Amino acid sequence: MNESKGGGFALLDAGPKGRGVFATRSFSAGVKVLVFRGPVVPTHLISDFTHTIQFDVGRFLGPSGGIDDYVNHSCDPTCALRATPRRLALVARRDIAPGDELTFDYSTCLVDEPPLPVCHCGAPMCRGQVASFWSLPPRTRKHLLAAGAVPSFVLGRHRARVNARA
Repeated sequence: MNESKGGGFALLDAGPKGRGVFATRSFSAGVKVLVFRGPVVPTHLISDFTHTIQFDVGRFLGPSGGIDDYVNHSCDPTCALRATPRRLALVARRDIAPGDELTFDYSTCLVDEPPLPVCHCGAPMCRGQVASFWSLPPRTRKHLLAAGAVPSFVLGRHRARVNARA
């Protein structure tokens, strides 16, 4: 077990997902839980997208080498992404208890990418695959938008695509 220093999480086995980040203390809904610390990298400089998170159109946060590189996807996540000018943070969507895995829906920050491999989240509402936000069913998009789980660059990218077609 790799436990963060004072952060309240540990890196543990997450079954078919590999390793994952698990809470070692409670977090209340709405609280910032973790900040992704990787460098901002333009898409054209990335050859391996493992441990990267899309941060903006054409920009990703690269791996930090820390525990934040192991936050897994879930179709029913415990956390949501919140963007700051140069970082992404995880915010608890609901109360998180010790032992709960910290997850977010990877689809909320994917714009034009092809679908990722099969989803292994195990949630009752699992979609079976991680795909870009705009390819999700309208009901799922509406739910994620209402939860405030979609960074603004994803919404802006869609508006730009719609305007380009008009």
